[in-house]
Amino acid sequence: MRTEFDVDKYDFFFFDFDGVIVDSLGIKAEAFGSLFAEYGQDVVNKVIDHHLNNGGVSRYEKFRYYYNKLLGKEITPEIMDELDKLYSSRVVERVVSASAIAGVMDFLKQLDRKNKACFVVSATPQEEVRRIARLRGMNGMFREIIGSPRKKSENLRYLLDKYSIRRSRAVYFGDAKSDYEAARENGIDFIGVGDEENRELNALGRICRIDNFRQCKF
Repeated sequence: MRTEFDVDKYDFFFFDFDGVIVDSLGIKAEAFGSLFAEYGQDVVNKVIDHHLNNGGVSRYEKFRYYYNKLLGKEITPEIMDELDKLYSSRVVERVVSASAIAGVMDFLKQLDRKNKACFVVSATPQEEVRRIARLRGMNGMFREIIGSPRKKSENLRYLLDKYSIRRSRAVYFGDAKSDYEAARENGIDFIGVGDEENRELNALGRICRIDNFRQCKF
């Protein structure tokens, strides 16, 4: 694992939200599992395991997978909407009050003092992640906060083009394979955020990686 990188090399900083800015992965895993409790503990375990191994994938793709692959059912728009509302009701308040990833607030403040541009690119529905950031008092730290339904790679491309960003001056901090792939598809650097228990980052092999933002030095 490599942890050395030159922060001053970059002018544009992109961040995933869950697991990168806020320590909310456990909250969301528990919420996903609870939605399928009526189908038994084996299904709940499979839902949680899939979620933990597929970070950065939108909840709608996961709902569809759980219904089609685990339950052998088709998911209707009505069921999708009901699951979305239930899931949101179980996570928003808890994510608002969850701890920040160690060092991230100081890191964001340092970036602001250096006039670096920061963005959030999340798989969480856009209005929800914006609401969470607002309730956490973080809106002013980011030039834009965007989320699903568009995929991360599409949202990254949108922002890179909108702000005419040179790819060599941009970096994306993420904790999942989907984050790594979004950065790679858009030709920008990627830094993994997560300890040795993060299975998705482990599977990526030799990437630049930090346990938390206390390791980011100017």
